[in-house]
Formats: sequence, C-alpha cells, structure tokens
Amino acid sequence: MSEIRATTDRSAIPVRTAAFAAALGAWILWSGVILTGSGLIIMNNFLAGAAIAAFAAYTAGWPDGGPLPSVAAPALAALLGLWVLAAPFVLEVTADRLLWSNVIAGALVAILAGGSIYGSWQLTQARASGA
Repeated sequence: MSEIRATTDRSAIPVRTAAFAAALGAWILWSGVILTGSGLIIMNNFLAGAAIAAFAAYTAGWPDGGPLPSVAAPALAALLGLWVLAAPFVLEVTADRLLWSNVIAGALVAILAGGSIYGSWQLTQARASGA
C-alpha cells in the first residue's frame, strides 16, 4: 500500500516541466537543419539539444532524482538552455529564424528547468516534513 501512495503523492511540477523541456531539446537538436543554419551552430544545436533532451527526460522519469541528486539533471538542462540562448551571439549566426529559435527555445528550457528544480525542491521538502 505504501508503494501506491508514494507514486500518487508525487508532485506533477517536475514531471511536466521536464517533459516540455525534453520536447524543446528535441526541437533544438533538429533546428539547425530544419531552419537551414550553417557553420558551428548546427553541431552546437545538435549536441546541446541532445543533452537537454536527455537530462530533461531523465528528470521526467525520476523526478525525485533517482541515482543522481534531484537538482543535478534539471540544473544541467538549465545551464544548457542558457548556452543555447547565448550561442547565436557567440557563434555569430546570421540567419534570423535560427537566432530567434535559439533565443526563445533556450529561454524556455532555462525557465522550465528552473520550474523543475523548484518542483523537486518542494518534493524533497514535503518528504522531509512528512517523515
């Protein structure tokens, strides 16, 4: 009975925000090709998008942290989101569509990962006060 209760008492915040961040990571992964980018931004988006999708999917799968601390994976996704936001300026992207795609997607990933960190923190606090 305690196993059923443990799965139903989980907060939906880290799971949902992480799932949306994973979807954005998949978009970032392919955006360099779909929006016809050129140069280093294609490889940058591919690697950063794959990492964001992996970390966010891990967070959605194990919102309480699993083998890692609960804030490790969403914190890495947030940092990568900030890098995706800054990358078009650092790598001097000239395609406006790709620039704005990175800015918007990177900002959203950072915000969603921050929401996931907050949700994981709430989950940890609820367990600590309930124990």
